[in-house]
Amino acid sequence: MILFFICAFIAAGVGYCFIRARRSRLENVVVYEATILGYEERIVKRGSMLTKQVKPSVKYNNGKRDVVAELDKFIPKRDYHYSNGETVEIRAYPELPKIFYFAETDEHAPYEAIVCFVTAGAFLLVGLLSITVFG
Repeated sequence: MILFFICAFIAAGVGYCFIRARRSRLENVVVYEATILGYEERIVKRGSMLTKQVKPSVKYNNGKRDVVAELDKFIPKRDYHYSNGETVEIRAYPELPKIFYFAETDEHAPYEAIVCFVTAGAFLLVGLLSITVFG
């Protein structure tokens, strides 16, 4: 029974570490003004559905030179609301200038942290149920 509580504590600690790592990465990013150049498109099959995903590219000046960068991942086309030539705010790491993130969409908790917290909750629930059932 105590083992479930220990596992829950460990899972919550790992989730907290994921959140801290993301925060420390966000402290190192720099916000730039960028111009949308276009996007790469692909079609992904999920089950019986086909969806379009895009990977935009932008051009920005990092203070030293003009850089052409791509988004770090493909996103659903329905979530992409920019047109070519439009100016947007992006975040980029100085040590990785060819990868960017949209400034307004990078504020959520990492998926891994959410999984860890859900796992911790499941361990707590099983631990509490085992205490009530087995005394």
